[in-house]
Amino acid sequence: MRNVLIVCLALLSIVGCTSTDPDVSDARVSNDHPVTGQRIYASVYAVTDNPPLSYEWSTTGGDIEQVVSLPFAAYMTAPEIPGTYTITCTVSDQEKNQTTHTFSIHVRARILEDDLTVVGSEVITLAKQSDTKIGGIWASVRDDNLRFISSTANEESVWSRNFFTMLARTDSYTGIYTIWGVASQGKNISVLTADAEGILACKTCLGTDTIQTLAKDVFDDTILWVGTDMALNYYDQVNNIWGTFLFVKVNDLSEGPDYVYAATNNGVYKLDGKLDPLYSGDSCAVLAVENGTAVEVWSVAGGRIRKNGQNLAIQPASVACSLDRDIAGNIWCGKYWWDGVRWNLVPGLEGVPVVKCVASLEGLIYFLSDSGDLYRW
Repeated sequence: MRNVLIVCLALLSIVGCTSTDPDVSDARVSNDHPVTGQRIYASVYAVTDNPPLSYEWSTTGGDIEQVVSLPFAAYMTAPEIPGTYTITCTVSDQEKNQTTHTFSIHVRARILEDDLTVVGSEVITLAKQSDTKIGGIWASVRDDNLRFISSTANEESVWSRNFFTMLARTDSYTGIYTIWGVASQGKNISVLTADAEGILACKTCLGTDTIQTLAKDVFDDTILWVGTDMALNYYDQVNNIWGTFLFVKVNDLSEGPDYVYAATNNGVYKLDGKLDPLYSGDSCAVLAVENGTAVEVWSVAGGRIRKNGQNLAIQPASVACSLDRDIAGNIWCGKYWWDGVRWNLVPGLEGVPVVKCVASLEGLIYFLSDSGDLYRW
């Protein structure tokens, strides 16, 4: 009898020391009905009595990218074929006990949407939310206010403003999400945060100037570049100093992978300290993108699309003064996109004069027509 009791106690001791599988306490996905090529965010939170935990992500379609700094999260880029797919996260503890959580993702075909704002309201301009991988856009709507729009949101903000130029992102100097906006002709730039509204007066601008474009410096984003119809100005946020870099008409600024680029009436400038244009010609739009180890500079000059200063051999049927790049690497000019071989037209926009396109980091493309209508694809 004594031997039986010892065996029982030993078994009880073994069972009591055995760890259980990790327990999933929360699991979320930013959008379980994305369109083809859209980026979504998934997260799985688990607890265990045997840390640390490790996470392994997989998907049955599209691409999956685990977040290095947040291993319990991943980005999925939906495949180009509609259908139902899964995202699976396998959570393992130190003793290799595992728990699996699966998301069901229903991928829809892309369609053109034209009901993004209040009926009858005119959209003035758009700005990309550029500090997150699944960011949406800001739209300045006449007789309304600033709206934030994404695949899951279309919301009024607390700001009743009509901006013709906007820049939106987290300010590294203050650590606060900020919108810089210009309402009309003059020196004043509105600076909007959730807690405050202020005015930044451009001291090197003339009172009759029109501020056409804004950008943050790539090396030091405490430097704000301000392009007007008279000059390229800059503001040193740390030292509260204004200066003028060039006396040219600036039509567009692009925050490239290495420097900021400026499209001017005297050509395209690379803001690396040199005062000579990189490429000549009256340019109304510029886009600098990384392609492998090289930087490609796209621009619009003389109604033609250029790559590294040379006209493309193939041009779209109409050329807008607006360039962007989507998360798949396609170059957009208005309602057309270049896939590396040909220009493609968004179905449904055949007769729409598009003046501005914004490729959101979520993967959706937004179009502004010359009449103020806003579309999404």
